[in-house]
Amino acid sequence: MLSLRFLQVSDLHLDSSLAGSRLGLSPAKRARINRDIEAGLRRALEIAREENVDVVLLPGDLWDDESVSFQTATMVYDTLASLAPIPVLIAPGNHDPYHAFSYHHAGYFKNKVGRPHPRNVTVFSSPKFERRTLSALPDVDFYGCCFEQNVPPTERALAGLKPERDNVLNVLLLHGSQDDAMVANWARLGAAPFSRAELLATGFDYTALGHYHRFSQITDDHGMIRGAYGGIPVARTLEEDGERYVLVGEITEGGIRPETLKHIAVDTRRIRRIEVGVDATVTNSAAARERVEAQLKSAGVTPEDIIYLELTGRTHPEITTFDFDPAWRDAQCFHLAIDQSRLEPEYDIDALLADETARKRVEGQFAERMRQLLAAAEGDTVRQRTLRAAMVHGLDALNGREVRLRRVH
Repeated sequence: MLSLRFLQVSDLHLDSSLAGSRLGLSPAKRARINRDIEAGLRRALEIAREENVDVVLLPGDLWDDESVSFQTATMVYDTLASLAPIPVLIAPGNHDPYHAFSYHHAGYFKNKVGRPHPRNVTVFSSPKFERRTLSALPDVDFYGCCFEQNVPPTERALAGLKPERDNVLNVLLLHGSQDDAMVANWARLGAAPFSRAELLATGFDYTALGHYHRFSQITDDHGMIRGAYGGIPVARTLEEDGERYVLVGEITEGGIRPETLKHIAVDTRRIRRIEVGVDATVTNSAAARERVEAQLKSAGVTPEDIIYLELTGRTHPEITTFDFDPAWRDAQCFHLAIDQSRLEPEYDIDALLADETARKRVEGQFAERMRQLLAAAEGDTVRQRTLRAAMVHGLDALNGREVRLRRVH
């Protein structure tokens, strides 16, 4: 029986700026994460040797093209060269696209760096699918393409695509969007859109997918894995919480048996969301810090973790925000971002309206009207949250307190 052992890794996004994240990472921490991503790539290739794979599949987004440095790009190719004689195939993605001034371009690389691409590395350099057969793996046909541009959902990436040869393993590399697995408000443009049915109809034994940053797999009606996203191996942003790994598996005719696909971590750091509730009895920042520390300890947070912590609940009306010293936050873990936008003052509306004089003032009239609107919106959770936020904003303003941004959930 034909078989192929492989390691799959994609979406490293080396040299990402990481500046737009809600985590609020400092320049030093952003640089550290990029170094950790480099280490993740090296660790992935060590795993390839340990697992005795036949090939490494890289379906795109090794780096961020607009910010990748000369040193990073050459490091990637030097690292891939060290894997020889194990072959490596790259299908450039939307963040590391193939173009005349890309380090994926063999001519540009040689002119810029002074040496050619490593002999064990094959880059798909056409926006249309092309077949490559490697001398070391004559019983396997590899297909792939490079990213050219985002396209509307009507342009189906896999339409009409079929393997050219029978009696060999047919493996596809694709940096694309499985649009039948996305949320309903999918963007108008996407990277190589396709569906599960379209992928299965191609007849490829396996498709190594890149683009989505979470693991997911596509199985056929017999339970065989016919395609998989490995996800991002080293997490960088709040949306990349949870477990991260590279994939190691064995492709046979008809796909991969699910029990043989391995998920192997290359990075121990986790990005986690944690919620901490407070109430009106927490009347100072020291008490708030104690509550946060207790929750972090209970959650098993390690020194290397990145934590996005949301404070929730209703505070004493005199509390605007709690103070969390940067040095104290850095002592808790690698990075602790604290979001206080969901905190609300514990306004006692009943007590306010029980005072006849207060009830006649603008503050009381406003509170009464908002209470009526809240009662009318009973059962409509979204409207009630919006009204509650509006009431807090109004009472803050009427009481001369800072009116600050609050998120409505």
